[in-house]
Amino acid sequence: MNRWLASLFILCLVIAAQAQDATPVPTLAVPTPLPVAYSPTAENPPVQSAIADIIAEQVFRVGVLYNDPPYSELTWQGELAGFDIELLRAIAEDWGVETAFVQVTRLNAIDALEAGEVHALASALLHYRGYENELEFTQHYLVGHQAVMVRADSQLQAPADLVGINTAVVMGTRAETALGLWRERIGSIPEVRQFLTLDRAFAALTLGDIDALVGEQQSLLRVAGEDMQLARVLDEPLLREPHAFAVRRHDAPLRQLLNRSIQRLAATQKIELLQREYFPDLPRDEGAVVVWQGVGEEASPAQFSPEIRAPAQSALFRLRESEPLRVAGMAVDVAPLTALNRALVAEMARRWGVTVVDSSASVEEGLQLLRQGAVDMVAGIKLDWEKANDIDFSMPYLLQGDRLMVPARSQIAGFYDLRNRIVAVMLGDDSAWQRAQAWADSINMTIRRFDTTLRGAAQTLLDFNNANAVYANSLLLVDHLNANPDTLKLTDRWYSRDYYAFALGYNDPDFRQLVNYTLQEMILDDSLARMTGGLLLGDDLPDFGIAPGSSQFAGLDLASS
Repeated sequence: MNRWLASLFILCLVIAAQAQDATPVPTLAVPTPLPVAYSPTAENPPVQSAIADIIAEQVFRVGVLYNDPPYSELTWQGELAGFDIELLRAIAEDWGVETAFVQVTRLNAIDALEAGEVHALASALLHYRGYENELEFTQHYLVGHQAVMVRADSQLQAPADLVGINTAVVMGTRAETALGLWRERIGSIPEVRQFLTLDRAFAALTLGDIDALVGEQQSLLRVAGEDMQLARVLDEPLLREPHAFAVRRHDAPLRQLLNRSIQRLAATQKIELLQREYFPDLPRDEGAVVVWQGVGEEASPAQFSPEIRAPAQSALFRLRESEPLRVAGMAVDVAPLTALNRALVAEMARRWGVTVVDSSASVEEGLQLLRQGAVDMVAGIKLDWEKANDIDFSMPYLLQGDRLMVPARSQIAGFYDLRNRIVAVMLGDDSAWQRAQAWADSINMTIRRFDTTLRGAAQTLLDFNNANAVYANSLLLVDHLNANPDTLKLTDRWYSRDYYAFALGYNDPDFRQLVNYTLQEMILDDSLARMTGGLLLGDDLPDFGIAPGSSQFAGLDLASS
């Protein structure tokens, strides 16, 4: 009998492995770009976070797919492996608990989460818009691509060239959604053919029956295999897909615990090492995971209260009743940042069809008003874990931090090239010099100091040759770079990163999603890039990870028109 059971188990593994060789058809239709209906009726959010279960059981239960390589799959040896699996094991190890992986499908994943069978979902769902009434997502830990593959000799260079082109997708995959969202954005429709498997679609591409194939980049590279010389993947993706963990709606403690763990693993390079292992052919962005100030040396369930606190009424409900948007903290010491805050708030209010009431309170006063429910948001807040116990943050809208500015002709790429050379800092900014000195000490080298003025920083490098580089916050350098685009440049590396965001009421998912989706629409239509023109260079606007989906939310059209 034991021999018969062993044979049956091996047969099941073989069948599972064969099923994984071809791209499986999902068991649930992918999210569709339809507006999310917002119901103003009061909710009954859970009173206790899943953190309580995790602490009591010392087990973190996560729902994953068993056939989604390279994220999560059952191997020939009957073990789970993949990027998400290894990331979740690292998170549980950080917490000091065990990990229990529960097999779910795209059909039953949300039901398993709501029933408490799992504490979170990983590979079963990606962060598309459309799930707002059922669950919440953590910040993104990886951004994948729905890409376009063409024949090696094709003249197609970018997704914009697909108009009128015979394009293929595999039925029931996210490629269909990606193509639908792309068509919605550009208003053009390529000729689309559907295939049952990716193998057949790739064969049709190489035979000339179709001219382009849309699919997840990893799947396209895998199906091409040794025949990759017959095809190529366009550099620009059709759609970026953010990967995030899903938790129950209103479970802010677990969402924040996972966010802190993601940031800890990014800060210690663990996520980058996993990306190198599982995605060796894909480019990596050093700042893809947004790390807040004060992330600390550990993340554990004990740091977060298992009690769930939620507002009696969402700020979104107020706005839908045509009440004004109440804002604080827009005026700060840096004039261009004040202008950016005011422009952002005015544009969001315009898209929401509401007026703005500026409390004129300072940032710290505004945070206290926010905790009391007297304002809806506070502008210009740096993402910081010390403030995260009783407020929420929007996605960031501005990145600034320490950079090196050098002459454009210079071969200096970083501190390695500054041994025994002169680094200028702004006059009186001893903290900047201490940070620069710390970087030099970290690679066991000596640098010399020169004090310059903010106004004279460019002349220090170009006219007087008093220093080889200027080390300062990027906001202090932008004017010099814009005034001397041919003679000054920044080195590639960021030596610190500070992100500005809106502070929002604690555990108000509806309003947080409204703010985030509006900011994302402003990124897509270049409004944010235009507004930050006085604070950033064009290539310094970070890719914050945009959740794909419709621009319609809660009965509002968040698009620029």
